[in-house]
Amino acid sequence: MTTTQDGFLTAQRVREVYEKCFRPEQSPPLTHVAVDAWMFRHTFSIRMLQRAREDIIRMLLSLPAGFRVDEREGGSVANMISRNDNSVWSTDLTDVEKLIALGMGVGLVTFCAPREKWHKLPGGLPYVRIEITKFGVSVN
Repeated sequence: MTTTQDGFLTAQRVREVYEKCFRPEQSPPLTHVAVDAWMFRHTFSIRMLQRAREDIIRMLLSLPAGFRVDEREGGSVANMISRNDNSVWSTDLTDVEKLIALGMGVGLVTFCAPREKWHKLPGGLPYVRIEITKFGVSVN
């Protein structure tokens, strides 16, 4: 399993990986996957997601441990702007949205509650969990 380095998660890196993986919704359905993230629907190339999987995992591991299933079962998207070293990697929540979408695209990010219950959560913001443990990808 890959270890993370503080500073691996940056807004620029998220945007670069996102742009490499993103495909218009008109792509042939057998070559892409669509995910409904927090704010938008995103469509990605399955092949490009597979190529970027290691980078996506490293970026997700750069988030505070409380988002991982082996720690606290997730946290608010509002807290995803900080890395595990307490530094802010982006002040733009659309970057957080892109990271969530990439994580969902590779099957490693899920919402903690159904969309229709988000209004009951603090700030009406969804909570997400990362299906990765400090020992590797969680297997349910």
